[in-house]
Amino acid sequence: MKLTLDTSESPGDGLARLMGGLCEEAHKVIGDAASPADTTIFELRKSIKKLRAILRVSRPAIDRKSYRSLNRSLRDFGRALGKPRDCAVLVETLDALLEHYRPYPNEQAVLPARDALECRYRVTLELFQRDHDEHSLAARLGEIERQAVNLDLHRLSDAMLLAGIGKTYRRCRSGLQALRDDPSTQNSHDLRRQVKYAWNQMKLVRSWNSDAFGPVTADLNRLGKLLGADSDMAMLAETLQRHPEICCSLGRCEFINALAETRRIELLSAGLRLAGKLFAHTPEHFGRWLEDRAGERDG
Repeated sequence: MKLTLDTSESPGDGLARLMGGLCEEAHKVIGDAASPADTTIFELRKSIKKLRAILRVSRPAIDRKSYRSLNRSLRDFGRALGKPRDCAVLVETLDALLEHYRPYPNEQAVLPARDALECRYRVTLELFQRDHDEHSLAARLGEIERQAVNLDLHRLSDAMLLAGIGKTYRRCRSGLQALRDDPSTQNSHDLRRQVKYAWNQMKLVRSWNSDAFGPVTADLNRLGKLLGADSDMAMLAETLQRHPEICCSLGRCEFINALAETRRIELLSAGLRLAGKLFAHTPEHFGRWLEDRAGERDG
């Protein structure tokens, strides 16, 4: 579903439409018996992230109790989907790491580690399917949909919406400073999450001024991918450090970790450069820029 507000609709009506559409799409994903379980999980997590981005930017128009209740439901549903997806990411990240440094790594030497990660993923996925069938997933999503439908978003103005985006920008700047001070896995993950919120929120208003907002939205997408790849590399390295038995030998574990840390330097350096460009201005300056460009709305 295209996460964009129509220029002819009010912010409140548009966000209500988008939340309803995202819930409807998620129900279809759950009900698609032909869809593999890993695809279902991936698509549901994307929908949850979009819904949380919309909820956050709508916060000025929502009472605290309703906001906290829906945010908690979305967060808990996302966490329930997280473990099998995280295990899948470890396999994908190792593959991406080997592909990036091809033909240097001896893939046959690394194969036992990949097989072990693939096995962990399959076991985790089976446990997830055992504990979360179609009906339980649909019930949790139904509760989220019920809460979303009951939100009163009609008083959400353009100014409120832009102020919500400005708050996310402020959080991105704070996250960037934390990552510069300490390039830890957690700080990388935290900034990535805020950047994803900012990306989804900028997509909402991109149609208002595509010339001004389009490039920013594209750069946020690029930054999210860089930080995502960095966070995934860090998670792979930390997993192997905590569970060296996955590699079957200490030497193999140290070799993969060295590759992952080297790749992290490349990804994080590129990410920090782009983030420095995106978040160079103060939140006040960015807020004024948003308002001015929105005032030049297309059409």
